[in-house]
Amino acid sequence: MNENESIPEILQAEWSQDQVLALFADLSQGAEIEHVQLRTPSADQTISLAEAQSLFVQGCATAIQVRYMFEGEMWCDTILPGEPTTKIIRTKLPNHS
Repeated sequence: MNENESIPEILQAEWSQDQVLALFADLSQGAEIEHVQLRTPSADQTISLAEAQSLFVQGCATAIQVRYMFEGEMWCDTILPGEPTTKIIRTKLPNHS
């Protein structure tokens, strides 16, 4: 690693379904969505944020990854649905100027 590279900031949390639904609402209202990737037992595909939320509520998603820009910073949230909580892994990605 050179002096301009740094280790990405990674945060992990366990959230209730209500907290995850609030995250979807916050992302749709306040972030610039770059990419949404869905993983299920039978698929790995790009979808919209609204589709990801719907599949999360239906319990059909194994993992959802959302890359987005928020307040000038690029982030990636990985949402791993579970019972009773959902694991959220948030990574701050390096900005490529």
